[in-house]
Amino acid sequence: MIRNALSVLPTRPVVYLVPVIVVLVMTFYYWDIYTKCSSNKQFRSSLNEVLLSMGSADQFRLPDITRFAWDKVRIVKNFKPERRNIECPLGWNWPGDERESLVASGLLTVLIFAEQGTIVAYHELRSDEVDFRGTDASIDSDAAVFSIGTNSVNNSGVTLTLNN
Repeated sequence: MIRNALSVLPTRPVVYLVPVIVVLVMTFYYWDIYTKCSSNKQFRSSLNEVLLSMGSADQFRLPDITRFAWDKVRIVKNFKPERRNIECPLGWNWPGDERESLVASGLLTVLIFAEQGTIVAYHELRSDEVDFRGTDASIDSDAAVFSIGTNSVNNSGVTLTLNN
């Protein structure tokens, strides 16, 4: 009876288990990357949508658009990474080679959010869509209030000038 039960099992269960384990591991690995990359893309889209719907007389508060806790933000214009971005494949953040093109032309801006000295979020923007002024140092969340103006680079985006 035991022999009949064992004869039903595959002779090499590894042949069936290894692909299943590989698929599970890759799914967990890429799910985290996909979540991070698509979150960056969604943040950029939401920010652009909110800014374009506001008038030039309005004030923009950066904490109002973020969905996470932070106490400081550092805005780095003309960001030039030391290596090619391989963290966000398949256009999950930027389509095609757009990010590399932005880096080469000096149009990549990075927002680095921190809470109590620990980085909690990192978002990339096109400076021809959203240009920041007066942001040469880290900014407290309470002080991250900007005046909205027309982007001087291409007149279709916005310029955010830090209120002092």
